[in-house]
Amino acid sequence: MSSQLPSDWITQHCPVATPGHNRALDLACGAGRHSFWLAKRGWDVTAIDRDLSRIEQSGNRVINWIEADLETGNWPLENRQFDLIVVVNYLHRPLLDHLRAATSPGGTLIYETFMVGNERFGRPRSPEFLLRPDELNKTFADWNIITTQQGPVRDSDTGLPVSVKQAIVAQKPAKPENE
Repeated sequence: MSSQLPSDWITQHCPVATPGHNRALDLACGAGRHSFWLAKRGWDVTAIDRDLSRIEQSGNRVINWIEADLETGNWPLENRQFDLIVVVNYLHRPLLDHLRAATSPGGTLIYETFMVGNERFGRPRSPEFLLRPDELNKTFADWNIITTQQGPVRDSDTGLPVSVKQAIVAQKPAKPENE
């Protein structure tokens, strides 16, 4: 099923898990497509979503599943840090500061979601759930921005636009030696 394939943005930009640097968070994991993909590549995955009923776990014990509503104001991962954080097709702006704090020094954030202009193609349509132009670049301007893109996403067969998205891969600065 194609909806279960991971995002091309994630597969193209995901760093390699290494011993001691392999903790990953899949925020708003949905059915777990990125969680399963990351776990197969050696990441120690924590996956969080408000509804885990869509996940086909079939005995899966590799992934730490957490069911929590991320929009209640209670951050369920207080004092936890991850070497990789993946967010796809989800935006709740109050969480951006939590994502910054939850990324380990030297860790990577890979974020891809809809932006203004997507309302022409479907959901989401509300500005509350659509990034503004360059919003991720501005939010993570003090990090090492590895790559970014924004604009229409085209159907691979027809070449016609099907959505409007913004994406970033950014690395949090490592702590200075004297800390």
